[in-house]
Amino acid sequence: MSAPLCVLVVEDEWLIAEDIAAYLRASGHKVIGPAPSVAAALRLIRENHVDAALLDVQLHGETSLAIAEELQTRQIPFACLTGFGPRDVPPGFAGSKFVRKPADQAAILSALAELVRAL
Repeated sequence: MSAPLCVLVVEDEWLIAEDIAAYLRASGHKVIGPAPSVAAALRLIRENHVDAALLDVQLHGETSLAIAEELQTRQIPFACLTGFGPRDVPPGFAGSKFVRKPADQAAILSALAELVRAL
């Protein structure tokens, strides 16, 4: 394993969020969140050091696009964990890394490793 990372998890489904967080913690990473909403995620970004993020695209009727934009502004890499594909999401997510849900531990950790390879 590489150095432990601070990973923001944005997911509105509690059980999925807890599974993702457990995968990350079991691999030695620090979990920021999970955040179930755009407002909660933006607050966590302001209040914590974040190395990378895993974002659900749809959060209780809103998209995580504002979170993605904030992460891009701060040059924090992120992947979209979603049941949607790149063609099914708002254009602002174009070019983002996508991990199809339901994602297992290997897929999540592989995506995270890809995101931070350049760090």
